Amino acid sequence: MSLYTVARDDFKNARRSYAVLGVIGVLTAIVVLIFAAEMNQYDHPYRTLFDVSFFLFLTFPIILAPLTYLSIAGDRDGGAIKYAMGLPNSRGEYVFGKLVSRLGVTLVAVALSIGVAFLFSLVTFVNAPDPVRFVKFALVSLLFAFSFVGIFVGVSAMTSKRSRAMLGVFGAYFVLVPFWFGFLPFVSLTNILSTATDLFGVTISENTGRLIQSLSPATSYLYATEIVYQGVLPTPYGSLNSNFVDPPNEIYRQFWFNALVMFAWGAVSLFAGYVSFRRSELG
Repeated sequence: MSLYTVARDDFKNARRSYAVLGVIGVLTAIVVLIFAAEMNQYDHPYRTLFDVSFFLFLTFPIILAPLTYLSIAGDRDGGAIKYAMGLPNSRGEYVFGKLVSRLGVTLVAVALSIGVAFLFSLVTFVNAPDPVRFVKFALVSLLFAFSFVGIFVGVSAMTSKRSRAMLGVFGAYFVLVPFWFGFLPFVSLTNILSTATDLFGVTISENTGRLIQSLSPATSYLYATEIVYQGVLPTPYGSLNSNFVDPPNEIYRQFWFNALVMFAWGAVSLFAGYVSFRRSELG
């Protein structure tokens, strides 16, 4: 058995799962609903893509959780891992095969949701959608998905129980999205940094604070979507201008930097999970 075989078999099994159908269906339905809600509010579909990016930033990891957190921990907890490891394949092929299959399902979900949204906006918005912008948005969103699929599969590889995998996945989501971005008024990375700097009598510049915030894959995703709006800035939409109107001179707003952050989170997390899984006693 090879990585390809592991990925193929897992993909075949996963596509029959209600969780997989739910991920694809829910993502597509909500993205299209956002476009439907705004078709009479904005003339340009790219403005709605801006709102979709915030939806994905906040909820896409949660949508991906049922697809990924049991990818390996479920096999270990249910005993199926003994069969998989009894076949002539390495632990590395098994772990990375799981990543490929779950990422393949995610690719289908992203492509379908953005594709349907493009067709919907083509017939409902005053101005026709730009296919290049939609393709850019889909590719950036897929890279964002890779970061969290890698994190969640990595967490799954580190645990042998379903409950631990679930706690690990939602713990990772809490730290990397609401805590890191600063949604919570008292428990947030921003407040911790502020408290620490006050204790040591130092200050952190605004750019340094934003750079630290951008080191989360979720925040880096928002910055990376700036490439979608190149050529239309400034726009008639104030909220879009306030986020992207200035030239991206700071490193944390450069696309290459944010793409690297997202890729690194997914790759490093998966590798850490593989190292843990390789050393585990599978019983």
